[in-house]
Amino acid sequence: MLFSRLPNIFRELKQYSSSVKTPPEQIKFDPVFSFPFVKYIALVNRLKVYHLYGSCIVIPSSGLMEMMNLASENTFLIASYIGITGGAVLSLFTLPFKDVIGHLYLSEDNNFVKISSLGFSGKRIDRIVNVKDWIPIMDLEPRTMDALYLRPQLVDGTKYKMFIKFGLVRDAKRMGQVLE
Repeated sequence: MLFSRLPNIFRELKQYSSSVKTPPEQIKFDPVFSFPFVKYIALVNRLKVYHLYGSCIVIPSSGLMEMMNLASENTFLIASYIGITGGAVLSLFTLPFKDVIGHLYLSEDNNFVKISSLGFSGKRIDRIVNVKDWIPIMDLEPRTMDALYLRPQLVDGTKYKMFIKFGLVRDAKRMGQVLE
């Protein structure tokens, strides 16, 4: 088995019962909501991944350079401090921006919802779920942060963040009928 197939196998095992098995080409989706600033959040989320890769290269190479007396004595400690502290700060700073909904689509027959959200590493995650698996926002208990963002949920326990105040609602009537 090829190692490149390994992530696909884990992804197939992680399928939930609410996920749709039909290919997305057969279902036509209309955009209902979009958050235009999601690309900037994704950029900052990807920055921590690039910082991790850079730290994995710089820290051992600075240690080797210090052992061969090509750099000063504190080079390894400084590189380690910058790499670990920078990674921790970036990870903690971007933790609240996990699972932010960037785009929300409804099928033409209002039976399916396509959720495009951000993962922890800044990649777009598309998920197609049945409308029955979406817990209506009005059924959830009110929170103090509802003025800033809403926290929609699915039946399987997945929670998202949706910045309605800063996003563009393209079809408020359909969105209200199905999701609220």
